[in-house]
Amino acid sequence: MNYFSVLGWIFGLAAGLKPVYMHLLPWDENKFLANTYSAKRPAWIVPVAVAGLLLVAFTWYQHFTAGVDNSIILTVLFSLTAVKGIVLLFDYNRFQQAVAKMLSKDKGRHIVLIDIGTGIFGLSIILLTVFLY
Repeated sequence: MNYFSVLGWIFGLAAGLKPVYMHLLPWDENKFLANTYSAKRPAWIVPVAVAGLLLVAFTWYQHFTAGVDNSIILTVLFSLTAVKGIVLLFDYNRFQQAVAKMLSKDKGRHIVLIDIGTGIFGLSIILLTVFLY
């Protein structure tokens, strides 16, 4: 099994199952997000964001060296996650304010729509992995 197959399964399952564990388990997602992205940047954000950015860099390295057909597709899609990591590192306050605004408006319904989109995206990544890698 190549790196892109493993990455696709992990990335796809994490995204595809997010709506399940955020909405079907008996807990309050809005409260969880409000606590996770508090007004002051939590200490865990920097190491996790840096680790994520390093994983994106390693994915680009694998794309250029592994010779896996169609690896550019998953590499680009996975690289889009770097946007959130960069924002968390360099503009946390604006990110936190956006999350707080989404949570307060319509009881967080926008978060539900984002989670549905994330679930569909995760399923798409899994299908891409099955058929391409």
